[in-house]
Amino acid sequence: MTPTALTTLCEQRLIAVIRAANPAAAIESALAVARGGIRLLEVTYTVPDASRVMRAIAGRPGIEMGAGTVLTADHARAAIDCGATFIVAPNLSLAVAKVALDAGVLYCPGAYTTGEILAARDAGAHVIKVYPVGVAGGPDYIRVIRDPLPNVPLLAAGGTHLGNLVPFLEAGCVGVGLGAALADPGLAQAGDFATIESRARAFLAKAATAPAAGARASAR
Repeated sequence: MTPTALTTLCEQRLIAVIRAANPAAAIESALAVARGGIRLLEVTYTVPDASRVMRAIAGRPGIEMGAGTVLTADHARAAIDCGATFIVAPNLSLAVAKVALDAGVLYCPGAYTTGEILAARDAGAHVIKVYPVGVAGGPDYIRVIRDPLPNVPLLAAGGTHLGNLVPFLEAGCVGVGLGAALADPGLAQAGDFATIESRARAFLAKAATAPAAGARASAR
């Protein structure tokens, strides 16, 4: 069965990464993004008391909560217990992969080279986060690796912003992970959640102008 988060990713093509200095700011930042229309919210384990944040937003209308920076199987299990429907990491961990796949949630590990990407796909990853492609390679790098990897679903992440969003989608990514360019921890700390909401609307509108991805994600 295809994970629900995978279907949403193929539709909206955006994942909002939530980072903040404290749980309250993280929760309000996540809700601001959701008000802006982006449904996939990735709460990273770098947020203090991340499990509290996950529980606070999981199951709310219009939100599909996931966990990011998931480095251990214990963290993966805890996130799923909190209601996470997708697991994201900067690396491939076979232990984390097993927990996510056994639970039937979307697994999206980080990789960069073609060898790393293929290893992640062989481990069962639904989508591979090419990281940090926004600051190392850009859309041109995606275009180059799509030649030998035409059917591997890729998510651009790390240094992504409104200016390179469409180029990444045009290059063949099924989606883009958005960090500080969207839910900036500085804005959250200042209580400026209106700007975060406005940014979410802008990213969603911009993504809608891009052509359909050349390679679609598929269930494993």
